[in-house]
Amino acid sequence: MTRDQLVRGHIVTMDPQRPHAEAMAIRAGRIVAVGSVAEARAAVAPGAKEVGFDGGAIVPGLMDTHNHMFWTGMAQRLVDLTKCKSIAEIVNEVRAYAARNPGLPWIVSGAGWHVANLAEGRHPTREELDAACGDRLVYLPRGGHSAAVNTLALKHAGITRSTPDPDGGKIERDAAGEPNGVLLEPPAFELVGRHVPPPSVADQKQSLREVQALYHRAGLTGIMDPGLTSDVIGIYQSLWSAGELSMRSVVMPLADSSRPLEEVLAGLSSSPARTGFGDSLLKLGGVKVFFDGAATFGTALMREPFPDEKCNCGIQVTPTESFRQIARLCAQRGWSMGVHVVGGRAIDLALEVFEEINREHPIRDLRFCLIHAYLWPSKDNIARAAKLGVVVATQPSMQYSFGPVLMKRFGAVLMSKATPVRAWLDGGVTVGGGSDSPITPFPPLLGLWQARTRHIAGSDEPLGREEAVTGEEALAMYTRDAAYVSFSEHERGVLRPGLLGDWTALSVDPVTCDPEAIREADIRATAVGGELVHGG
Repeated sequence: MTRDQLVRGHIVTMDPQRPHAEAMAIRAGRIVAVGSVAEARAAVAPGAKEVGFDGGAIVPGLMDTHNHMFWTGMAQRLVDLTKCKSIAEIVNEVRAYAARNPGLPWIVSGAGWHVANLAEGRHPTREELDAACGDRLVYLPRGGHSAAVNTLALKHAGITRSTPDPDGGKIERDAAGEPNGVLLEPPAFELVGRHVPPPSVADQKQSLREVQALYHRAGLTGIMDPGLTSDVIGIYQSLWSAGELSMRSVVMPLADSSRPLEEVLAGLSSSPARTGFGDSLLKLGGVKVFFDGAATFGTALMREPFPDEKCNCGIQVTPTESFRQIARLCAQRGWSMGVHVVGGRAIDLALEVFEEINREHPIRDLRFCLIHAYLWPSKDNIARAAKLGVVVATQPSMQYSFGPVLMKRFGAVLMSKATPVRAWLDGGVTVGGGSDSPITPFPPLLGLWQARTRHIAGSDEPLGREEAVTGEEALAMYTRDAAYVSFSEHERGVLRPGLLGDWTALSVDPVTCDPEAIREADIRATAVGGELVHGG
């Protein structure tokens, strides 16, 4: 049985009824008292374990509402391209990895590398990857929106000059019309990706075990992992069954629009489970759907053409009618939906469909979610979202990481209005904070800092100061409001009697400290259900 725990220090509860306390008591994983040291001590058995912190603050356990934890863990075992600054460095890393792993038929990278970080500002071509490793299949996915592959991988997938661009995707071609090895958006890169053999179940389980410790060290106690196949959800279930899942995980199944629509609808219809099914450690979230692409690749669905590509308004990954049918079925069957939308036109269309579905099947209680939604949601978008009860999963760390390259594409005036957290909150929309790891770094302190400062990488000047939030609002995005987006507000996000004993101890008070202090703050301890999973 879990031992009683008494936690002392400056406690920021995020509970409007009692915002601050000096101690709390936890029994059997749940908070039983919050208040003075005397009140907390009276609520636990003699000999309860005491943990105290001078200075800083104890806050509800931090959460991330858009975090690919499984793939972040798996990336530790793949080719690591995250530090590459040129195509030559990518070639060297691929060649070295292939030499270290002579028995692997496929050479696969993690997805957290960025084309914008490369001196050439583009993907490597098939010829360049052939020079790195031409005798084995090479597949380098990037951020869920693109992949670079070598000639052997193209041949293996049957992609030739006569292969048409799939609906919602693009096969890049050279001047002669031959595929150049760059595949944009899931319908295109999955032509190769579906041939990549999955890692062993043992490796998948071990990587998920190991990555949890990294997350706890960063102060995280809960995540939402979006866009998972049934096999990956099974890996989460295996760890849960074995008592090895310490990160509270809300897993979101993928509605893969690169598959025939009939298959997608049949899969949703046949599942006996629905959003919210599970317990406090592992539950089902909404269905993940990709509606458009990414701004950095020119595939986000825009209202106007990209400034540097006058004929390009982006890519609609999921056709509107397919999206409508998926959304309708979700509303009918009790599934929530998390829709990847980046560009303004994608936001417009998604909300139009949500409003239409809402007339038939009210969606407020299902908390349909806009994921990203950072390229200029309009006042009408924000008002519609608030009216429908639609929530937003935003990633301040993405604005920080991608800001420089998007500044070159759109200019400072437009980019100052991107990732408009202030506007969403003022419009009455609940916003959950996150990272999109491994696409941008997972430590939540980066997001807490950027949401308050609006800084971007490589600049000392804020970008869009008017969209900055207060310290309390930033913390709410990673605690109280993240719990709501995670269908878990009845369990966590606030330090209050009856809720789970998840807490994070920081070396600073993230609500009142100078924003710059957050970025360099230490995570002193992290607890899940009163059990220390880091520090102490």
